[in-house]
Amino acid sequence: MRRRGVLLGGGALLAAPALVRAEEWPSRPIRIIVPFPPGGPNDIIARLYAPQLTSLLGQSVVIENRGGAGGLVGTDAAVRSEPDGYTFVITNGGSLVITPHVSSKVPYRVPQDFSLITVVTTVPEALVANPKLGVKTLPELVALAKRQPGKLNIGTAGAAGISHLAAELFKVQTGVDAVVVPYRGAAPAVTDLISGQVQLLFADLPVLMPHLSGGTLTALAMAARNRSPSLPDLPTTGEFGYPDLLAENWYCLVGPAGLPKPVLDRMSEAARKASQTKEVREGLAGQGAEAVWTAPEKFAELVRRESEKWRRIAEDAGVRID
Repeated sequence: MRRRGVLLGGGALLAAPALVRAEEWPSRPIRIIVPFPPGGPNDIIARLYAPQLTSLLGQSVVIENRGGAGGLVGTDAAVRSEPDGYTFVITNGGSLVITPHVSSKVPYRVPQDFSLITVVTTVPEALVANPKLGVKTLPELVALAKRQPGKLNIGTAGAAGISHLAAELFKVQTGVDAVVVPYRGAAPAVTDLISGQVQLLFADLPVLMPHLSGGTLTALAMAARNRSPSLPDLPTTGEFGYPDLLAENWYCLVGPAGLPKPVLDRMSEAARKASQTKEVREGLAGQGAEAVWTAPEKFAELVRRESEKWRRIAEDAGVRID
């Protein structure tokens, strides 16, 4: 059991360490853990935000990469830290709303072990095809797949991650019989898609952008509510008649449960202002991502809603990683 009280709706139960006034915090450098190695999307996002948060909070915000177990090691280290406002983590949404439903080895509880601060970045999932497949839109793909049941393969960026569950959701929503092929990362999946080993792929937009602009892949649909500014001409799944075929990846800023409310509120406000800076917005846009901010209570609602959605999809598809 955890040593702290239960987090409810992004707020915190005040305990002894929580007797902190906003004007007293921060008085020393703040650590943001990135639970993945340097150079990946999670790391890029954190390093875009860190300088802006440093300026807004008046203390250095230091990034610490602590990879392992698909993000579990670093995320758990953050939520096990003292709730004093000096350790946070920026992690992907799947660590909160997918992994707990597909693995028995998750060491933390959601949302009980977290102070939910804000979503900082959204990254839409796109469905793309090898050009040789001869389809250019989602309806064309569905029609082809129904003429050839079980013949098409859909690659994903990893087992039991959002791209994997997006492919399972695609099958349910469209009634298509296709084979889902999880890869160990988006890069090998893209390589096999280009070579024709698989015909389709669900993946984060940033990893696909160079291949879409170069014409080696064909974008069929954005699995998001809105079109992406990076690909404004690519319709969403909803525009093609599948409004529930949604798979938007997101990254969030969270801390350990019991974080003092004045600290949570000030960090939330700093993240809001950071998300509006030119450096963050343009830096993320160049990655095919979008800077966002979510009030803590709205963030808590998102976690509840997304957790239930992906739990149901994973259970129906029998997706597990242990």
